[in-house]
Amino acid sequence: MSARYSWLVVIILVGASLSIASAQDMSGAIEQVKESVLTIKSGERVGAGFIVSPDGHGLTSAHLVGDNSQVTAVLANDEELDAKVTKTDAALDLALIKLDLQNLPAVRFAPSSELKQGARVAALGAPLGLEGSVSEGIVSALEREVKGKRYLQIDAALNEGNSGGPVIDEHGRVVGVATAVVKEAQNVGFAVPSDAAIAFLQEAGVLLSLPLGQQGAAAVKRPTGGPARLPAPPVVKQAEPAWLLLVGIPFAVALVVSLLVSLLVTRRIRHRLAEPEISLAPASEDEDLSDVDITLH
Repeated sequence: MSARYSWLVVIILVGASLSIASAQDMSGAIEQVKESVLTIKSGERVGAGFIVSPDGHGLTSAHLVGDNSQVTAVLANDEELDAKVTKTDAALDLALIKLDLQNLPAVRFAPSSELKQGARVAALGAPLGLEGSVSEGIVSALEREVKGKRYLQIDAALNEGNSGGPVIDEHGRVVGVATAVVKEAQNVGFAVPSDAAIAFLQEAGVLLSLPLGQQGAAAVKRPTGGPARLPAPPVVKQAEPAWLLLVGIPFAVALVVSLLVSLLVTRRIRHRLAEPEISLAPASEDEDLSDVDITLH
């Protein structure tokens, strides 16, 4: 291996390190919102919801609460509370509930109108009664029209029990409310866009948490003739030492390894040019793999 190829190895390794460092991990976003997620019990039905304001307002699906004026809300700490249903909209499939508690961890919203196709999202809820579950995917379509209604189409797995749960972006902000799934397909789910949810909450007079998790509250104003929008949160810069560790260490290690390999190989390469090529021996004819149990999941 010549010095030229050694530097090529260095470049490849540095590029791989940068790709890994630039990848967003959804676990941080999930940590920001999971304490705000509710499990909703409405008669025999079990679904999800989430806290939208510190004073106890929550959001869930209208088809989950049905005609009930009261449901049971299970907090992230497993505490069960009665929640009053204060407003429903069957057309949007949204329902507003009220818990008799204060200083609750409320979610942050992001405008669904600013989403891009292919953006990473995660859905939180209680599929099949499994509380605190998370599934991850992307935005498959921004404005999917189904029976005259517009939804976000996502490929994050949704099942019975996800209805009413939040769909969040990679910053932990709610961009949709899980509402339906195509049973004949795999991972074709739909969510009420956050713009519609924000407008629903505004009409009910709910004060939403400010961006970046601040506990203060401010009403979301809807521009005339347009959907409700939130102010863009400030950009948070990563600390430079983290980038130095992610990029500098792999670069230094790759450089040292490549130079050592180059020195060792160039000394021996001349002596091996005349050696015959060694091939791997074929598998023994006595080997029989027909009994290996392969299970498809």
